Amino acid sequence: MTTLTSADRLDTVQPISPSRRPAGALTGTGTLVRLALRRDRVRLPAWLVGVVGFLTLSAVSVPEVFPTAAERQARGDFARSPVLTIFTGPGYGTDDYTVGAMVANEYLIYGVVALALMSIFLVVRHTRAEEEAGRVELVRSSVVGAHAAPTAALVVAVGANLAIGSATALTLTAAMPELAAAGAWAFGLSMAAAGIVFAAVAAVTAQLTEHSRGAVGLAVVALGVAFVVRAVGDIGDDRTLSWFSPIGWVQSTRPWVDERWWPLLPALLFALVLAALAYVLASRRDVAAGLLPARPGPARAADPLVHPAGLALRLERTSLGIWAVGLFAFGAAFGSLLGEVEGFLADNPQLQELFGAAGDATVVDAFLTTVLLLLGLLAGGYTLTVTLRAHRDERAGLAEPLLATPLSRVRWAGTNLMVAAVAGSVVMLAAAAGVGTTAAIERGDITWLGELLGAGLVHLPALWLLIGVGAALTGLLPRATALSWIVLVYAAVVGLMGDVLDLPDGLRAGSPFHHVPELPGGEVDATALAGLALLAAILIGLGLAGFRRRDLHTT
Repeated sequence: MTTLTSADRLDTVQPISPSRRPAGALTGTGTLVRLALRRDRVRLPAWLVGVVGFLTLSAVSVPEVFPTAAERQARGDFARSPVLTIFTGPGYGTDDYTVGAMVANEYLIYGVVALALMSIFLVVRHTRAEEEAGRVELVRSSVVGAHAAPTAALVVAVGANLAIGSATALTLTAAMPELAAAGAWAFGLSMAAAGIVFAAVAAVTAQLTEHSRGAVGLAVVALGVAFVVRAVGDIGDDRTLSWFSPIGWVQSTRPWVDERWWPLLPALLFALVLAALAYVLASRRDVAAGLLPARPGPARAADPLVHPAGLALRLERTSLGIWAVGLFAFGAAFGSLLGEVEGFLADNPQLQELFGAAGDATVVDAFLTTVLLLLGLLAGGYTLTVTLRAHRDERAGLAEPLLATPLSRVRWAGTNLMVAAVAGSVVMLAAAAGVGTTAAIERGDITWLGELLGAGLVHLPALWLLIGVGAALTGLLPRATALSWIVLVYAAVVGLMGDVLDLPDGLRAGSPFHHVPELPGGEVDATALAGLALLAAILIGLGLAGFRRRDLHTT
């Protein structure tokens, strides 16, 4: 028998074949794209149908709600007011307010925000959430490049935005032949461009934090900042500040007024820069780590952390602080505009009649009621996120070790719902305090702060009802917890678009916020508020009972 020496063994080693060489940075991207599409086979069509359907139905209703040129022109005068400018945009083409100009000015912002949120959720779900769950390490152990996952997420996000934007353009053209096709495509592509920008924003925030919740939170804060910068810039004389916001860029395409395509260019260039930055940041960190490292905790947990309430509050502390400060600032920006709102409407009796106002004070009250509704909807989104945390922990396998101890299911789930109620209340009151603080400064009357805090307080039962819906679905239909967001979306449509769509009272009654008293200026209906609270308690009870009886989701 011949014995091989070490040198002989080295001589027999074969070179690595091309198929066995290390993967390139983008190797496997196509496979991950197909996997993402497979996983989102329900979510993406739902976004497409929801966004396209809402925008098409809203646009079709415009000629019915404003059938005459005089009525449309009165609406155009209102579109130039700070009230509508803050919520929708600068109001192009208001001198001759056609149906197309009204659709572009008053509905484009809804498509922009919807696609921005869709893109943020999609990119974070396929990047940071996968790392947090530990699946990226398994995928990367195969022949998959370092940048394949974020590239696949961005490819799917870009494709989804282009598909929804194109479907919107085609549907609007088919449903309203009187509208020019060029305007419809400017409308749809503007939405898509905004969504692509915030997909790139999410790709960056996914590199910064170790947790998907934090990545989503940072991206949503960026969206909020863009909205506020655009709003403040649009009420200025020259709109200079609006050009620092991606939302301001895409709204400058002016669909059905005088289509301008070049504002889409800075949006796409900005998205490319952010995507490149995301790749650079990804190459500077370890898998599952974030560039903003988590602070090491103490060797022993503090006493509150051994209790479910203390642990839940500790986990929510950072998000609660960000949302409270953000909504306080958002509310403060609106409260500072009372003087401009009153001045604009003082000499415009047509707009006062449109508001049903008997004087300027009533018009200002109506403005503040709308502002508080918007802030309440935002607080409702945060409240639902906290409410569904327990279900997310259950799916991630974090609930099973806790419930293996003497901690009961009802106590664990009930504590999380209690934290959701506290967190939602804090955020809502912070938003109302922001409006009240600047309103009191603007008016020189500190009583405005108390009035607006009271106006924020009456929104709490509506938030509790959202908690009840989330709790009931978690306990009884855990696979359908995402349906709780439909209640919030429906409330937004009813609250912000109910008058324009001329919705009947029966449909409006399905929104929790429809039963909230219109403060300041209105009367408090204690019966309606008690009814909301009672219904919330019943739903929470049903949810806890269902959770106590069903099996845990352990994967």
